[in-house]
Amino acid sequence: MANNWEEIKWIFESDGTLRDIYVENVDIEDWKILIDYLNANHIVKYGPSHDNKIVNRIDKDYLIQLLTDDTGKMELKTVSIVIDCIIINTHFFNVNEIEFDIEPKEINSIEDYEKVLSFMNEISRILNKQLILTGENQIKFPLVRVEFSKNIIKALTKKEAEKLWK
Repeated sequence: MANNWEEIKWIFESDGTLRDIYVENVDIEDWKILIDYLNANHIVKYGPSHDNKIVNRIDKDYLIQLLTDDTGKMELKTVSIVIDCIIINTHFFNVNEIEFDIEPKEINSIEDYEKVLSFMNEISRILNKQLILTGENQIKFPLVRVEFSKNIIKALTKKEAEKLWK
């Protein structure tokens, strides 16, 4: 695990895009576990995407209905998970994939990075799945990989990333 801030801070350099955290190959049961976990363990803002009210309770029934809705008529909701000064959002776009996003300018130190890693590790633990942190919409190019069951926490250094890009 790269935990030298100088080696990994490049991942969070502000470039006008978000950083995404993905959990792939999920199903509705994984979503239920995630929502229960977030409700029990985090401060959350839950509501319509345009009017995110501070409510420390995610409406699991509504979101499960939203994820399985074929009509496209249900109002989208956003959940913002508050971890000190870091806001991690999820939007419930796809029943088979959980996607969180983070504003990179909120990650300014090794301590901030460790909070993100801790969040990723906990989600990996409860879902028994790998999580990856990527550039925005760059799911094929993981910058950080976390898999609790295999004790994996791996961040790419800039040198490692440059080798992969060649």
